[in-house]
Amino acid sequence: MESSATEFSTLLHHSKAYKFASEDTAESLEFFGNFWRNEGAVPIDHRRDTVLHLLAMKGNVAALGNLLRADHLLDDMLLRKNANGNTALHEAARSGQKAVAEIMVTKKPDLVFQRNDLNETPLYLAAAFGKSEVFTLLESYNSDCRIRRHDGSTILHAAIEGESYRYYVGSL
Repeated sequence: MESSATEFSTLLHHSKAYKFASEDTAESLEFFGNFWRNEGAVPIDHRRDTVLHLLAMKGNVAALGNLLRADHLLDDMLLRKNANGNTALHEAARSGQKAVAEIMVTKKPDLVFQRNDLNETPLYLAAAFGKSEVFTLLESYNSDCRIRRHDGSTILHAAIEGESYRYYVGSL
């Protein structure tokens, strides 16, 4: 009985993380500060996303900035991957969260070279999802435009499939 109560409490706590990831309030900033001190970059869902993945997807610059200023945002935590092998930077690139991506690559520039389970870099995902501002940012960190996924697809293939090739043809 005690185990199920603990599991419910953890689930409730993690669901609050989802709720607050979209908010820029004093309450949400306090929540993430406490969450980070108590749990850090632990997986919080079945996709093995961490709080950093959530903040990246939602573009919560304030919470991410607070973690950085409090010196809680360590390099190894930025390298944590979810079930698909995506870092939080991959998720920021996919979601078009340029300000979040900028915080991350400023802290750890070599994040741009991280590859997920399909061999995609954050730059690849920015091209695939038509996120031109994030693409430009990541490209400025010498991210490799010539990488290939495991299936042989290039960034140009991804841009064409995502119907955002007009922008990327000039970059490649």
